[in-house]
Amino acid sequence: MIVRTGLNMRVSAVSSARKELAELPWVSFGQHSRHGERNSVVRFRSVKDGKTRWIEFLIDSKQGKKLVPYARRNALLREVIKECSQEIEYSSANISKENDRVNLDPAMKERGFLNFSYEEFCGLVEHNDQSISPGYKHGRYLFRSKSEMLIAQVLDQLGLEYKYEPVILINGEERWPDFAVYCPETGRYFFIEHLGMMDKMKYRLDNMEKMTLYEGAGIRNGIDILYTTEYGKGTFTTNAVMGKIAGIVIAQALV
Repeated sequence: MIVRTGLNMRVSAVSSARKELAELPWVSFGQHSRHGERNSVVRFRSVKDGKTRWIEFLIDSKQGKKLVPYARRNALLREVIKECSQEIEYSSANISKENDRVNLDPAMKERGFLNFSYEEFCGLVEHNDQSISPGYKHGRYLFRSKSEMLIAQVLDQLGLEYKYEPVILINGEERWPDFAVYCPETGRYFFIEHLGMMDKMKYRLDNMEKMTLYEGAGIRNGIDILYTTEYGKGTFTTNAVMGKIAGIVIAQALV
């Protein structure tokens, strides 16, 4: 399951970060006040004869400039440890509930939801949220974000038929992936979910749970669904979307 896989990855990340930290000199950024003036400094921890002392250098000094890369790396590794540790705690708490959360809705089993056929695609009903603002429009759709609009433009360029926010049921609750896309070459459709704020930890955690629900409902990552992501401004490209679509089409052809 995705939760367990994600948990193992984070445990490994924490272990690697701690190992690297132990091998680096202990350097950090700080502020030093003198005569009412505040200066940015780097602090270097020196241990000699069992005694620890901190030595400060101005960031712009010759020695300070040499230590800045170490201070940045220290800060980054400590942030990785902090964030991954929080995510490990969250994931561990949810693993015990995983089987209860991901049971496929009986009504979906009865109507053969998981065959991903064209007939099934045609029967999908769109969410049709009337509250979406008119800022991002393409064709007959209003989209929640510019990135979703760009994905729709890519699908049109590729000549792929799609539905926006198709309604599906998991555990009796409605969910609507961003897109359902039919591929005539494979005779199957697949979902696209765009995760647009992956640089924010709470958003990542919320979407880990969503991905777990999909996986438990038999919606396989890389075959039945693809995820596009953004980690901040400028990290999303239509070329990446095209590459992922090509990948899922190849994967479906091999199923």
